[in-house]
Amino acid sequence: MNWVKALLVLSCLLLGYADLVTTDEILHLGLGELNPFMQLAQAWFGVWWLVPKLGLTFVVMWLLWRSNNVYNIALVVAFCSTPVLNNLLLIAGTN
Repeated sequence: MNWVKALLVLSCLLLGYADLVTTDEILHLGLGELNPFMQLAQAWFGVWWLVPKLGLTFVVMWLLWRSNNVYNIALVVAFCSTPVLNNLLLIAGTN
C-alpha cells in the first residue's frame, strides 16, 4: 500500500507541475487565470507567481502523505487533474 500512496503523491506533484506549465502557456496566449487566489498571487508576485503555486502543491502533497486512506488520496489526485485538463482544452481551442 505504501508504494501506491507514494505513486499517488508523486502524481500530485506531476499534476501540479503540469498545471503550472499549462497555466503559463495560457498566460502567454493572452488569456487570464480563473482562480482568484492565483490571480492575487500573480498580481502580488509578478513573474514569481509560481512560488506560491508550487508551495500550495507541496502543502497538498504533505497532507496527502499524512492520510492513510488510499481511496481519498486517489480522489484528491483525480481532482488535481481537472485544472490541467481544462487548461489543455483551452490551449487546444486557441490553436
